[in-house]
Amino acid sequence: MMRKLFCVILLLFVIVAGCSSQDAFKPQPIDTNVDGCDECHMGIQDVKASSEVILKDGTPKKFDDIGCMVLFIKDHEEEVANVFVHDYLTSEWIDMNNAVFIQGSKIKSPMNYDFVAFSFAEEAKAFQAENGGELYTPGDVLKADVQALKDAGHGSDAGVGHEAEHNM
Repeated sequence: MMRKLFCVILLLFVIVAGCSSQDAFKPQPIDTNVDGCDECHMGIQDVKASSEVILKDGTPKKFDDIGCMVLFIKDHEEEVANVFVHDYLTSEWIDMNNAVFIQGSKIKSPMNYDFVAFSFAEEAKAFQAENGGELYTPGDVLKADVQALKDAGHGSDAGVGHEAEHNM
């Protein structure tokens, strides 16, 4: 009887431990009243623009802008287990590897890196047709010189209207 009880307790422990370790690598909800960006330290106000990196030890790192997340990843690449972004249309978490991005559209992000993410290429292309911007793959986003994009204002046609605003 004791042996069966021990086996049941051990089995329950293994199940609970397995579930909690899997949950450790899932994105945590963003609380706009509490959470701040782990890169620029600004408060997270726009859930659609926010993103999250889960480190290999299960620690979540939250970001107010996809560009801030990219800067963090470039400095901590070896520590990263999973990366999540919010779908612009649904605000649902999606694995960054499955996302399609538009950068430099009419939609501005909190720190002006101006990336928006989509679950489906068709949705991204429809958004792009209406709002402009450049299409990016996850690999393109991670390779991007995000600081140059931010400094330029928005994407490849950056600075075109930016300079004119200052001369008015």
